[in-house]
Amino acid sequence: MPRRFPKMTVPVTLAVVCLIAAGCTAGSIGDPGVPAGGTPVGPNGNPPAGPGGTGPVGPTTQPIASLHKLTTVEFTNSLHDLLGSNAPVATQLEPDQQLDGFRSISASVVALSPMGVTQFEAAINGATRFAFSSAAQAAMVLSCVPTSATDAACPLDQVLGTFGRRAFRRPMTPADVARYVAVATDIAKEPGSNILIGLKYAVSAILQSPDFLYRVELGVPSSADGGRKKYTDFEMASRLASLLWVSVPDEALLNAAAGGKLATAAGVLAQAKTMIASQKAHQSFANFANDLYGMDESSGTPLTTTFKDPKFYPNWTKTLPLAMEQELLMRIDDVAFTADYLSLYDSPVAFVNNELAQIYGVPKDAVDGFRKVTLPSGSTRLGLLGSGAILASNGLPQRTSPTLRGRFVAQQLLCKTVPDPPPNVNIAVLDMLPAGSSVKATLEEHRKNPACATCHAIMDPIGLALENFDSVGVYRTTENNVPIDASGVLDGVAFKDEVSLGTALRNHPDAASCFVGKLYQQAQGRASLPLDETVIAGLTKKFDTGGRRADQLLLDIVSSDAYRFVEIATK
Repeated sequence: MPRRFPKMTVPVTLAVVCLIAAGCTAGSIGDPGVPAGGTPVGPNGNPPAGPGGTGPVGPTTQPIASLHKLTTVEFTNSLHDLLGSNAPVATQLEPDQQLDGFRSISASVVALSPMGVTQFEAAINGATRFAFSSAAQAAMVLSCVPTSATDAACPLDQVLGTFGRRAFRRPMTPADVARYVAVATDIAKEPGSNILIGLKYAVSAILQSPDFLYRVELGVPSSADGGRKKYTDFEMASRLASLLWVSVPDEALLNAAAGGKLATAAGVLAQAKTMIASQKAHQSFANFANDLYGMDESSGTPLTTTFKDPKFYPNWTKTLPLAMEQELLMRIDDVAFTADYLSLYDSPVAFVNNELAQIYGVPKDAVDGFRKVTLPSGSTRLGLLGSGAILASNGLPQRTSPTLRGRFVAQQLLCKTVPDPPPNVNIAVLDMLPAGSSVKATLEEHRKNPACATCHAIMDPIGLALENFDSVGVYRTTENNVPIDASGVLDGVAFKDEVSLGTALRNHPDAASCFVGKLYQQAQGRASLPLDETVIAGLTKKFDTGGRRADQLLLDIVSSDAYRFVEIATK
């Protein structure tokens, strides 16, 4: 008998490439594909219409995506949940991109490139080698481990069907099961092979299927809802697992879907409450925050690769940005499940290790490690804008940047639109300040230029409030031998420094709606459309009156009609 799959590498790879190509040219992700460079394109090779593209937004030009490519973190978490938390997952994967500020939106309009397919294949094969390195290890992955291809006590169709249901986020069809059973059986028959090796290749093939690498969410007309197109129970399970766990559903969630328990808002809410009580739900806000606050590599300027000139900032070590990033996520996790989320803007709570304690001016601990601290009354540093992560990631190698810092607050926290700078704009206005010149006065003069005023009037007054912190985030009182004046006005509310700016930001009338809108976009995997305005307004009202709890906001989003029904932008 000839060897049908000597290493299983070529057949699986070609199958994935062909199936992905077929899926992406069929228009099932809003007709976008992706060239080797990773740029979303439409069916005619032009940028897609609407958010993220250059085409006009008009009736029927913005279909809701029905395929969502797994982001790197979704892929990694899913492999760990399916193959074991110790399974090694290669980090050399096709980089995520951001569209409208979120990887989830980009993942709805791009497909894997051929190189990306190769990288995913290598990662999957490496993880499955570990998972099937022994029968004992495989027992942690499969419902049972067959002793042979004909083991009646542990039949292959049951084993692969159970595994595949989680991987595909839906029950396998009989044809699916037969296909992967044939792979396992044929390879197990090869000289020197056995059923464990056959299962390894069958599982690897399942994980290289587009049904795993893409979340498929099409919806079907619901007669119980007047014919509106609605996500099926299993599609809702997929959506919930992706948003709340950044992974695949577990058996309990899939069983709920199989029992029709995700067909109503109350059913979805009940399952979501159970899920959000899980430790895995903490991955959700970390995933969201990494995009919103610019920490993920897809942001283009992640903190971990931020460069500071050692001549100016010798305290910028290799470990400091890692500590800052970890602290930011700890701050967010601390409030997301327990308190008013917007208290993050002026809270005295911080998390420090000894290196970060030195930056924040708090005592070191005898035993180094992260610890929760409350900054003293009268502290010159409070809240999100006083965190090292935000200050350093929005600073330059040799100086601060009030413009970058102000743009971050305006765009990410208040959802203001900051136009792109005009061509040939002078971006070096602060690089060579004359002796005795202040940054504030220089920027005020710069804004007298009409070409600069539109953008800088939005950004600079906010960013100047953070000038008491250098580009690493160390507090200071002078710059260029001139006392720093950090006072200003935010949309009619005066502030005198970073501390009072944080309070003004927390109380800003747009702060809550901006946060709600950002989380809603990330959850939906698309930019907001006009039809979402009423939905976001309703969610914001609940958020404001319910103590501004971010965890409750997630529950309100997933149980809303907007999340449970497929909407097409035809209005």
